[in-house]
Amino acid sequence: MHLRRRLLSVLLFACLLSSLVVNAEPLLMKRVPQAEGQQPPAASGDGQSQQPPQQSGNNQQQPSAAPQQPSGSGAPASSGVNPPNTAPQQGGNNTAAQSSGGQSGIAGLPTSGSFGNTIYPGTVTFIEPTGSKSVSPLYRIDSRENVTFRWEFQSLRVRPVNLTLAAVGPQSATYTIAQLDGAATSAVWHLSDVPAETPLFNGMYQIQLYDQRGVSAHPDPGYLAPATRLTIAFYNPESYGPMSGSDYCPTCFYDAAQRIGHSFAGLGIAFGIACVTSVFFIYGILN
Repeated sequence: MHLRRRLLSVLLFACLLSSLVVNAEPLLMKRVPQAEGQQPPAASGDGQSQQPPQQSGNNQQQPSAAPQQPSGSGAPASSGVNPPNTAPQQGGNNTAAQSSGGQSGIAGLPTSGSFGNTIYPGTVTFIEPTGSKSVSPLYRIDSRENVTFRWEFQSLRVRPVNLTLAAVGPQSATYTIAQLDGAATSAVWHLSDVPAETPLFNGMYQIQLYDQRGVSAHPDPGYLAPATRLTIAFYNPESYGPMSGSDYCPTCFYDAAQRIGHSFAGLGIAFGIACVTSVFFIYGILN
């Protein structure tokens, strides 16, 4: 009996002490000295997240990361550091015409010069006509037909004085298509201008474009190398005429096939019987 009273007294004392500790916690937190303008932390039991401490009113405002634009002005305010210039810069010594769509691309180039072996020769790429590796552009031999040529230059550092566009046909027959200015990028071959003494024939024609140095000029650095890779073809159209005469026989092939079938029918049957008989004979010997 005496022991139970002691235990009850201890339990009551413990409960009273716990109640005092819980009730005294807010009072203790309120007594903690706070900095000027700083809010005290929230109590642990209210379920709200702890707010970050506020800076005092005497602190200066942090500067904004983005520059502010002045009111009434549409232009952005310039910062102290200039942005890097990412626009492509043109070198003062770069006079090469990488790609010329007209005379303006190479009009400012010199007509002579000397360059090292690190500079490639100028080249020509034909835009029209274009052919594949196996099929060349095909044109009809007709005085009403025209062949249009268009090209562009690459890696050219010396402007040609003049250009010659020519075609070399079967039996090495050469046709001068046009004599052009050094900056020209197109020409038209009027087939009506082909001399009657040297008419066009069926076959392949090699197109040549070269400068004043000739088609056999050495590909020097910066100068135009002769272009001889383009090939076109011409054909002579003929009017259709129906076949006639004693040698014309549209059904001869069909009749010949029928005659062969009738002739070899008996031989085929005999050969089949011989094969079947041989198979049975060999099978009987082996067994």
